[in-house]
Amino acid sequence: MKREQIEAWIGEGYNILEHNKPKIVEGDVWEYLNKCDGQGTDVYALSELAHWSDRELSELELRKYAKEYGQLGERQFLRNEAIRTKHFDKYVAFLKLFYPNSVEKELEEAKFLAERVQQLTKAEMEQWVVSNNINVLLSDLNCLDESAILTGMVVPSEELISYTDGGLQDTMDCHVTPMEFFSHTQHTAYWIDPKIKA
Repeated sequence: MKREQIEAWIGEGYNILEHNKPKIVEGDVWEYLNKCDGQGTDVYALSELAHWSDRELSELELRKYAKEYGQLGERQFLRNEAIRTKHFDKYVAFLKLFYPNSVEKELEEAKFLAERVQQLTKAEMEQWVVSNNINVLLSDLNCLDESAILTGMVVPSEELISYTDGGLQDTMDCHVTPMEFFSHTQHTAYWIDPKIKA
């Protein structure tokens, strides 16, 4: 999550981030936050998040994946961040601590992908999908997260529903149709692994 996304949500009239989704709360926002406080609910005022640093926002995102999937979620988030930014220190430190036997292999794979991933605009991504006849998008993180890295897939049409059923609700490894994906996202940038899976 980036401040640009938060500012865009504020511009659209949203004032709360609840379970990582923007929401409009009528009435006093702070009264609403006080009601949620102490109930283990992830609720934040967007006006506050707009002042957080990129590091703080990244840690908030990391907590979401760690809370739902534990070490596996944390590993996937840190891997994604390493691939996109080409900064591997946090990912390596995590692997050394929890997966010491697979550090070399995991790092080699992440560095290989880091050289391959591309950042596209929405128009460029739509063109990539059309020109490659992609009918399923697979994301490493939640498909609606701007930092998710998407892989294009071409699956037989009769298998499409079984691949994509409930994909928008998945926290990681989401399978969604391009139509579903594009109708739910308005990111400033999209990340793709350009190698198409058949």
